[in-house]
Amino acid sequence: LNSVLGLIREDPKRAETMLENLADLFRALMSEPRVLVPFSQELALAKAYVEIEAIRLGARLRVAWHCDAAPADALVPSLILQPLVENAILHGVVPLAAGAQISVEAYEDDGSLVLFVRNPSAGNAGDHEGNHLALANIRERLELHFDVEARLRTYTDGTEFVVQVRLPIHREQSH
Repeated sequence: LNSVLGLIREDPKRAETMLENLADLFRALMSEPRVLVPFSQELALAKAYVEIEAIRLGARLRVAWHCDAAPADALVPSLILQPLVENAILHGVVPLAAGAQISVEAYEDDGSLVLFVRNPSAGNAGDHEGNHLALANIRERLELHFDVEARLRTYTDGTEFVVQVRLPIHREQSH
């Protein structure tokens, strides 16, 4: 909200867009956690969140989106991607004075939706307590919806911290 206040006079249109993105994020946070949403909706929410952070971080935040091969209609737990992107920014971009690039990749593989979120490994990014809580929450929701068919794993690959999520593709039944 402080970022919006700073923008109101200098760039009112951008401030309005940021408020709309914040409203979308708050609606998602207040929604029923047991609901599955189309991946396209979850991706749009993650992108809206990045737009909010871009106001605060400016050129320090760079995001590479590789999600065109993902099935837009695959049903996923609400707020599965946005917290991963938030952690990547918090632990991989914010600590670095020059900023950094994170990458988000999503695609279909053998009946599964596969997600990767990568960020620079800045110190002990993977060991931060907040990171563990977000990851534990996502694991719990994956288990609730998909039991053992879904997996979340984290690892360090050279200088990158990587989160990989694999879940079975389910689609809404058409009537």
